[in-house]
Amino acid sequence: MSSPLSEGSFFFIHKEECSYELMADPGSTLKLTLVQYNVSDLKNELMVATSLSLLNSGGIVHQSASALTDTLLSHLRQAMSVKGELGSMRKQLTLYELLLHLHAHQRTPGRNVNDSVQATISYMEQRLSKPLQISELPQLAGMTQSSYCRAFKKMTGLTPGNYLTQLRMLKAKELMSDKHAALRDIAVTVGYQDELYFSRVFKKTEGISPSVFLKRRERKVAVVSSLILQDHLLALGILPIAAPSYPNYFTTPSGFPSYLHDRLDGTIPLNAETPIRSNDVIRLSPDLILRTRLKDDLSDKHWGEDSSAFFIDESTSWEQYFRNIASHLDRTAEAERVIRGLTLIEQEARRKLEAVTKEGKWTIVRLLPGNCRLYGVKDHAFTELFYKRLQFKPDKRITHGSYMNDAFDHLVELNPDQLLIIWSEEPDVNEFSADPRWQELKAVKESRVYYPDSREWDPWGPIGREQMIKAMLRFFGRL
Repeated sequence: MSSPLSEGSFFFIHKEECSYELMADPGSTLKLTLVQYNVSDLKNELMVATSLSLLNSGGIVHQSASALTDTLLSHLRQAMSVKGELGSMRKQLTLYELLLHLHAHQRTPGRNVNDSVQATISYMEQRLSKPLQISELPQLAGMTQSSYCRAFKKMTGLTPGNYLTQLRMLKAKELMSDKHAALRDIAVTVGYQDELYFSRVFKKTEGISPSVFLKRRERKVAVVSSLILQDHLLALGILPIAAPSYPNYFTTPSGFPSYLHDRLDGTIPLNAETPIRSNDVIRLSPDLILRTRLKDDLSDKHWGEDSSAFFIDESTSWEQYFRNIASHLDRTAEAERVIRGLTLIEQEARRKLEAVTKEGKWTIVRLLPGNCRLYGVKDHAFTELFYKRLQFKPDKRITHGSYMNDAFDHLVELNPDQLLIIWSEEPDVNEFSADPRWQELKAVKESRVYYPDSREWDPWGPIGREQMIKAMLRFFGRL
């Protein structure tokens, strides 16, 4: 039986257990620490070493916050250097702190099925190019084969074998974006030694052969939108030839969000802070123009003359935008895989935020020059994520959808318990904060006003949404 190791992994071993072999993949670095102690006499039998040749029996590897674990291990090493009775007491105290931390993060196979299944998914992702037996996965999860398969399908909608195939095909399509990559090399990289077999699996999964897929990937796509729809294209493995940018808002040279800047190398920025003219895009000879309604293009009559332009209807759901784009680009299967993966990320974030979300009621505002925008509980991508997916509790008196403009008087009347300020510039926040009515708000008096750096929070695209969730975990995890 084998168990994967990653940063923050730990396991407990008893003296009577047999030894195991510990191996690292070629090119990998494995750094481990052994803490050996005698339960019956911690004072006299305590040592710290930096070599290890044992692995926990049963293949159960636990995870803890590696940064805190490293800190506690450092404290233990320092305590080892202190002599005398005081040193002995420090060693025992520090060891107890370390053990309490590790035991708090110890997971048993039956305690959290989703975590166990997610661990096997991570194992698949790390070993796409290596031989992998599906029969290994239930053992890795600490479950029977039947219960594991049921839990896996409930969580992902696919069998473990089909999910692994989908992962390999997704990676193959990503590698195909390199025009110089050979199919033989791509096949080996995703775990297929036989190029012909890889081609058969690819065609069965994607509906077209790898060679036809490569030709379709060469379509030149431009984005003309007030939304960062290049996020959606990148998630589908397509690099657009042109896409909207906001050079006065985002601080990158391209005017793209920082998490997309490097990935959009070669994409022409279209300044969306000024009117985007059809001639500026059509001259690039795109095969397809993805468009949403722009407030300044009503007088531009040339968009409708080009049959390559595809208009995308407005929606309050990022998934609807994504599926609409994917269907037009023959990427439906890939889009559903991305949506399933992001759903898992949202579920994990909700679990991690439970300690925060169960306390108090929330009100969300955006402060603009002379305008307090009060967000509702529906019909908006951010509030749908915040209230529905992550399960923060809204103020029950807020029932409207999307957002309400010029709502400062209404905010004062609500007098919220907890206030979240998003997408707001500091001068505008300071302007409202100076208002005596703001100072009288309950949330202000009780220091329950939260103002994260949300400039790049974008719930409308899969890449931005994942980045935003990670940022929210960092921010709310400190509360």
